[in-house]
Amino acid sequence: MPNLILENIKEEGQNVRSAYTRRLPSNPSKDYYFMLRNTGSTNAQIVEYGFLDSTKDDVDQLKNNWKNYAEAVVKAIAEYLNIPYNSMNDNNTYIVKSGDTVFMGNSE
Repeated sequence: MPNLILENIKEEGQNVRSAYTRRLPSNPSKDYYFMLRNTGSTNAQIVEYGFLDSTKDDVDQLKNNWKNYAEAVVKAIAEYLNIPYNSMNDNNTYIVKSGDTVFMGNSE
């Protein structure tokens, strides 16, 4: 899934680096990051869209296109899980409002 996320973000015009895994020095069979190491059977990913201290990242590009980059991640996850993708621009998008419950937005 990491490479699929990178491909989708790149299609939106963002500079991409490579996907990598950092291992725990005391136990190389485990991921360095706690949230990846201890989330059970979930497939957790960390997505970094850019870095403030990088001369290769255009801060204005990040500010102006962050919604497109976030949507690219959603699209990649839907593709990876083989579920229908609905753009946030589709008319059937439900916007959660204060007071909603988990089930209110579910039409199924």
